[in-house]
Amino acid sequence: MLGWWPNRAVTFLDNHDTGGTQNHWPFPMEHIGQGYAYILTHPGIPCVFWDHLFKYGKDITPLIKARKTAQVKAESRVVIRAAESDFYLAEITGDAGSLLVKLGSRLNMGSLAPGKAYKLYTSGKNYAVWMALRSDSASQN
Repeated sequence: MLGWWPNRAVTFLDNHDTGGTQNHWPFPMEHIGQGYAYILTHPGIPCVFWDHLFKYGKDITPLIKARKTAQVKAESRVVIRAAESDFYLAEITGDAGSLLVKLGSRLNMGSLAPGKAYKLYTSGKNYAVWMALRSDSASQN
């Protein structure tokens, strides 16, 4: 659905049926940061599980702010720069700027390292998000 109809695709990690007190098929806790780094920076309509906001808010809140600041929308453009077992890198273009999102344990990005226009916005275990605002948008924030 995300590839065909992104403005109708709600993305989430857990909900009241899978996680929380039900705990039937919870998202792996060791990957919560990576999961939210992905859904909050990529196209679709991300939904944060209420329980996660209270438990992991310090990690989730900057990701929400990055999405809002770059004005990433449900149909924003994504260019996947790398997709390997220990390294994923994508550039997401919003209305006000771009996000560069790295997921995975690999630290050496080689020639794919962010350029000077990108500034590290937030990071956590096995994820990092850089932002480059368009010059016409930077003065508005």
